[in-house]
This record gives sequence, structure tokens and C-alpha cells, in this order.
Amino acid sequence: MKKNLFLLSLLLMNVSVFAQATWIWYPGDYEIWLGNQMQNRRTERTTFMPPFWKLDSHYNLMDFHKEFTLSQPEEVELFVEGRYNVKLDGKILTGYPKRITVPAGKHKINLKVFNQAHVPAVFVRGKTIQSDASWLVTFEDKEWIDETGKASDQSGTTWLQAGSWNFNDPLVPPSQFKLNTKEENPVTVDKQAKSFLLDFGKETFGFLKLKGLTGQGNVRIYYGESKEEALATETCETTDFLEINQSAKRDSVMELTKAFRYVNVQFDGSVAIDGVSMLYEFLPVTERGGFRCSDEEINKIYDVALYTLHLNTREFFIDGIKRDRWIWSGDASQSYLMNYYSFFDSPSVARTMLALRGKDPVTSHINTIMDYTFYWFISIYDYHQFTGDKTFIQQFYPRMKSLMDYCLTRRNKNGLLEGLSGDWVFIDWAEGLSKKER
Repeated sequence: MKKNLFLLSLLLMNVSVFAQATWIWYPGDYEIWLGNQMQNRRTERTTFMPPFWKLDSHYNLMDFHKEFTLSQPEEVELFVEGRYNVKLDGKILTGYPKRITVPAGKHKINLKVFNQAHVPAVFVRGKTIQSDASWLVTFEDKEWIDETGKASDQSGTTWLQAGSWNFNDPLVPPSQFKLNTKEENPVTVDKQAKSFLLDFGKETFGFLKLKGLTGQGNVRIYYGESKEEALATETCETTDFLEINQSAKRDSVMELTKAFRYVNVQFDGSVAIDGVSMLYEFLPVTERGGFRCSDEEINKIYDVALYTLHLNTREFFIDGIKRDRWIWSGDASQSYLMNYYSFFDSPSVARTMLALRGKDPVTSHINTIMDYTFYWFISIYDYHQFTGDKTFIQQFYPRMKSLMDYCLTRRNKNGLLEGLSGDWVFIDWAEGLSKKER
């Protein structure tokens, strides 16, 4: 009896797993697109500061398909990011159908999607027909249509398993993804006639919120790790400048996230502000590892380190929340290892590695740094050892091979790798040390 109940519970678990539809896309494309969005948010004194390495893009035309065997007809809902057509058993259905009925028996569904601005993605939901990582996808199907309107059999096409994350709401497509936020207030406020000096108690990251903003004039905001930095209005590198002209009070949230502890808000003219708070932005993760010992100072060091790791665990593992806010392979490789212990959030590792790798052709080392390409290979090995994710290795092996082939072209006459023109052999910032080949 107990055995039967156990088997039944496993069956129900499997049904619940396979009954969950999710948004899917070409593997690696969403990670590249999202990485481009994130890494181009950096500003210094409101000036746009993009990365200085090659950024790749997603494939804009995609074909998704899967075969199903149904015991009875099934109505299926379709949600798509982009222009699309639908084929059932190779026959194109007219228009942009939002629902289709699949007859009983064995059938094949294809969706072809074009989207230049965002990653082509689909969400398919029926009783048993669900979009998930078992769907196959390609950017080059090599098909043709015969005289009856039926698509030919495809050949010479590489099909991969679809990529996905945790986008399980059909009304919230991947392009609308945002990190979680929660409102927090400063621990101290020094309010003057035309200024606020705020201390949020610790280093944090998010959107500053001006409450009850009204009037006409200018608002200047200076962010700092220290009070001195926030007060240094001529040299503070993280800032926001606003021109205000409004008669009704309203709350205003800054467009871009900033890293700070202290904030100096100054305003002029008839501008008035009732108060200031922030929307703390974060990726929700579960703390799986922990540490405590008899030395409270060491415990505090661990807590600060864990908090710092979480601050930098975002869409990707980034080098730091304040200045670069970019994905550096060397910094990320260390974050992966701490993540395996602290959160074991393997999707964040995979996203970061895919964003770093980009696509072929390879024209430079990752982040332009020879050492960082090797860190990427080490990270791939570690990822497989910690997660056993065989599918990741199989699907992205061609990108691993082409990157290694590039490395082999950078050898000198002794067969050793060395920094060539355009390469940065990693020596961190230090006065008098050149990054050029010696």
C-alpha cells in the first residue's frame, strides 16, 4: 500500500512538472540580450558608459517545434513575442492564431517568430501540450514550401533544446523581466530648506524615490559610499539631474538604479519634496549554506561577504554594483564558487557564462583579457562538476571549441600563449604598470 502511494505521488509530481508551461527561446540568446540591456545602464555623472568589448546580438528569426501524440483533441493557447506564423503538420494556419485545436493522434506544431527588438519567444499552453525545454529550436531551418502549401522535410539543420528560465506567466514575456524591489527608508535624515542628506545605514542598490515632488526648478542628486563622497558635488561620480515643472504633487522614481549608502538631494526654485526613500532592487535567492564560529568578528566578516555577494548577484554576477556594473569573467568565476556554497543558484551561473561567451566569430578574448578566457573554461568545468548539467555542455560545446580554436591561434613561436595586439594580460590597476605586451 505504501509503495503504491509512493509511486502515485511520484506520478503526480511528474504531472505537475510537465503541466507547467514556460516562455522558451533559442538557448543563449536571451542571456546575450539581457546582458546587453544590463551592461549598458552604467553612467558616470549622467554620461553613458558602455562596455569596451564586442557585444553580440540575438537571432531575430526563430523556428520552434515539437511533436505530440494525443488521445483526444486539445485546444492550445499561443502567446508570442514577435510576428509569427503557425504550422500544424507542416501546413500554415492563416493569420496570427491565438488558439488552435490539435486533433487526436500524432502531430507536429511549428511556430516561426521574428523579432528584431527582443528575443523571439513563445509560450504554448494546453492540457498536455506545454512549451518547455523539451521543444526544439533553430535559427536556420532550411525549409521550402511545395505546391500544396506543405513545408518540406528539413535537412542540414541543427536543432537545440529551447532555453528557458522561470517565466511562467504568459502575460509577462521575457522582455518585461525586472528584478524584485521593496521600499526602504533611510535610517537618518538631515533635512534643510533646500536639501536632504540621507543615510541608508549600509551600502545598498536601487532606485531613489522622491515623495510629493512639486514645483519648478532643478533637482540634483549625489550618491556616495561615504558621506564625504555624497557631499563632494564637484567630484562625486554617481549623480542624477532633473528639471521639474509640475503643479501637482507626485512621487518620482529615478530611471536608473544606483549604488550608495549616503544620498545628497539638493533642489532650487519653487521645488518642494516631502520625503525620500528608495526601492531596493534584488534577485531573490535562497540561502542554502551558512557559517558560524565562536569568533564574532569572523561571523561579521562572513555576513558582510554574503551580503556583498547577494548585492552582486543580479541578472548576472557582476564585478560591483557601483562603477562598472559589467560582467567580468575573472570576477564572475569567483562569484560562481561562492554561489555554489551560499545559494547554489545554478541558472545565474549559466546566464553569466552565456552572456560572457557571446557568439561566433570570436574576434578577441573574453573582456579582451587573455586570462579571463581561461577563467571561462575553468568555470565551465566547475559548473559541470557542481551541477551535472550535461545538456548545457552538449548544446554549447561548439562555442567552447571555437573559443579554444581562437586561443590556439594566439600562440607564439614556442607554442605558448602570450598577449598579442589588442590583448590585455591581466595586471590590475596599479601606477606605472602597463597592460601592453612587454
